[in-house]
Amino acid sequence: MEDGPTSLFSQASRPKKYLATAVLIYSCFSMGIANSFLNPTVLDFSHKLDESVDSVSIVFTVLTAGYLLGAVFNGIASIYIPRPVWVILALGIMTIPLFAVPYVESLMMLYVLTALIGIGSGGVDTSQGAWIIDIWRHEAAPFILSLHFAYSAGTLIPPLVLGPYLTEEEDKACNGTTITISTSTSTELPYESKLQVPFTIGASIACISIVIQTFMYLFVFRQNKSTSSNQNTTNGEKNKVEEVEIEETSKVAATATEAASPSDLKRTILLVALCCCVIAFYQGLELSTSQFIPTFAHFSKVCLSEKESARIGFGLQMGFASGRLCGIFLVLKIAPHFILVGNFLLLLISNIILLVWAGSNVTWLWVGSVGFGLGMSTVFPAMYAYIEKYLFVTDRITSTVAVCGGLVAAIYPIVVGKSVENNPEVLTYVNFLSLFVIGVAFSVLFYVTHVRASRNQKSGNEKMH
Repeated sequence: MEDGPTSLFSQASRPKKYLATAVLIYSCFSMGIANSFLNPTVLDFSHKLDESVDSVSIVFTVLTAGYLLGAVFNGIASIYIPRPVWVILALGIMTIPLFAVPYVESLMMLYVLTALIGIGSGGVDTSQGAWIIDIWRHEAAPFILSLHFAYSAGTLIPPLVLGPYLTEEEDKACNGTTITISTSTSTELPYESKLQVPFTIGASIACISIVIQTFMYLFVFRQNKSTSSNQNTTNGEKNKVEEVEIEETSKVAATATEAASPSDLKRTILLVALCCCVIAFYQGLELSTSQFIPTFAHFSKVCLSEKESARIGFGLQMGFASGRLCGIFLVLKIAPHFILVGNFLLLLISNIILLVWAGSNVTWLWVGSVGFGLGMSTVFPAMYAYIEKYLFVTDRITSTVAVCGGLVAAIYPIVVGKSVENNPEVLTYVNFLSLFVIGVAFSVLFYVTHVRASRNQKSGNEKMH
């Protein structure tokens, strides 16, 4: 791995590093809550706003577009704003709109609030990826997995909190012969939303991240400001340097690769492009499956109610979180590329289960969903754990990857959302396409990094002998 420039965080004592990591972990936990709170509520907002499932499903595209915009902002902000300050702002943009979401009276207002959540999420996500590598450098792999485990643990909260407040529908409402009866009944009994309480709970939990990030920035990593006037000239100069360092950390890291030679620059561009390809199609697969697995369960032949469908989504997230927890320990013993291959194979098997058996059998639906969650669990963090061995990851690189991922992932809800109601299997078809592209891109990346590095090392050893 390239060492990159030093910073206040990379040179901090281990207790301070652990404290900063703990704060980042809770921020990722909050991001998991905010990003997934709308997933089980598509049908509820469809009833509340009297809009089709297709129209409400566009919020996921809006969320992804907002994420993309937040990632772009992070790339720019890393030049002018200290990373901790930007993360605090992004957390505020991400969490505060959650309080207002259940009170929306129009689809457009839902889109606006969702876009704000996405912008904040994009800023937080792209910052924390580069931040944790800046803190731990060669030791970053298990901590990258820890951040992503915290995110997946956060995605478990919405189904648990929302479950009791979602609309209960009879299974027969899925039957085409009884839709008119269900519709006429809903006309006589207007829909009444019960989402205010769960959204307030979720938003409050997420807002704690703003408080602890602010505390860390003001009282831990900027504490030298209050004591510098009492130091002698030498110590005063040292403290001044440390104060400036936190302001410059993200700026230096963002420009770390600018002075590279042309050959190094070409190599960096190639690695980033391949990394973008893998993560972009994976991100589309992850977002669409997480968002639409409850809808898939509701409209497939098993015809589960909205509450039961939300439980299927919870099962997927349980597999997701469990896999990431195991990944923290696996990455200490197993090379990231082996973990990634295992992920891809499990995703392929689980997607086949969802296509062939899950639509008509609840047991197989649970197996496929949990298996899919396990398969997705460590792709994103293992990818960064792999690429950081060959490239120093800066804010600009994480922003570039996030932007590419957002552009590709934004297409998925449009494609799946328009068809999932009438043809739920389209979700699995899109996943197969994604897995094919991911497999090809990672094979090329593995060749130009690991295989070439092994050959160069082998030839170097032969020359020495």
